[in-house]
Amino acid sequence: MTTCVSDAPPPCRSYSGVSFTFVSDHLALDFAATVAWRTTQHKELLAEPEDFAQWAAEARVVDCLEAVSQADLSQAHMLREAIYRLSLAASEGEPADPRDIARIRQAAARPPVRPVLQALGQVERRGGVQEVLATLAATASELLGGPDRLLIRHCAGEPCTRLFIDRSRAGTRRWCSKRSCGSRINAAAYRRRTREDEQA
Repeated sequence: MTTCVSDAPPPCRSYSGVSFTFVSDHLALDFAATVAWRTTQHKELLAEPEDFAQWAAEARVVDCLEAVSQADLSQAHMLREAIYRLSLAASEGEPADPRDIARIRQAAARPPVRPVLQALGQVERRGGVQEVLATLAATASELLGGPDRLLIRHCAGEPCTRLFIDRSRAGTRRWCSKRSCGSRINAAAYRRRTREDEQA
């Protein structure tokens, strides 16, 4: 008797709680932004292992990420902070810390998430924590080692501290997202002008 073993990954359990946004125009910078409002109202979005699993799936790095441990989460945090510091240095024209470069290089040396073609228009992304971290490190390497590092900008919205890629033709994009930070600043400016007109 022949037993057929499916090559399909096990079903992924659902997560709940944290809401993530992906508006930086680059995976590595979206990962760096999982600490929101870093210098204003610091908020850790990857507080629990399940948060990292949820983020990796929502970011489409992998279809499902199971069995994330606290040690795995610590590795993710360290890689994220190295990516953030190097991205910040690139945006400000500052020198890079060799220790951050070494951390990203080390993580990127591992096998990345494996895409498996199932059918036309259908691909599964398979891997565990180390593969996810390797994929994130590889995308960060491409960003920080290439010309797009010169397009990294700070969001001008407050309290936002997100870094993003400015691909506008004029190179004058100010906000990570027009819908959130841009509209909030424009609304605040409108209210300020209204008050000034009333007081005139």
